[in-house]
Amino acid sequence: MKVGIQKVHENEWLVQMGCAIMRLDRFSVELLSITLEHMLALAHGENHSTLKSYIKLGLKLKQLSPNDMQVVIREINNQDLVALLGLAKDQSLTNKVLENVGAILAKQIESDLLNNPLPEHEEAKRCVQRLVEKLFELDSNGKIEFIDEHTQYI
Repeated sequence: MKVGIQKVHENEWLVQMGCAIMRLDRFSVELLSITLEHMLALAHGENHSTLKSYIKLGLKLKQLSPNDMQVVIREINNQDLVALLGLAKDQSLTNKVLENVGAILAKQIESDLLNNPLPEHEEAKRCVQRLVEKLFELDSNGKIEFIDEHTQYI
């Protein structure tokens, strides 16, 4: 079966699977990618972690400008953010988050990362999933923008 993805507009993608054609937003395309990775790994007898895929999507926080990072931080649950930071173990992401929160919240996040245990697998998955869903919701509503090496302005 053929699978094709074509960008139609900024937050609209045309996905073709066999004879079926669907219009999806960016988050749905990312979820489809996770699902396809999962199916491919299982077909080859390998393991695939949905949690790791959500963490990978959560790392998109690094693609935000400081202003957009502050918008996200105001919109998400701090425990979900701490869960992502603890699970991702990405110091550059942690530093970027701590630079974009107030001093009191930064100390609280640092304390939580040092002293609190990571949530169990299912709770961790729910925490990161909520954060990622909010991240893509803000992107689709035009409140934030992911900036990477392919971002171009006219």
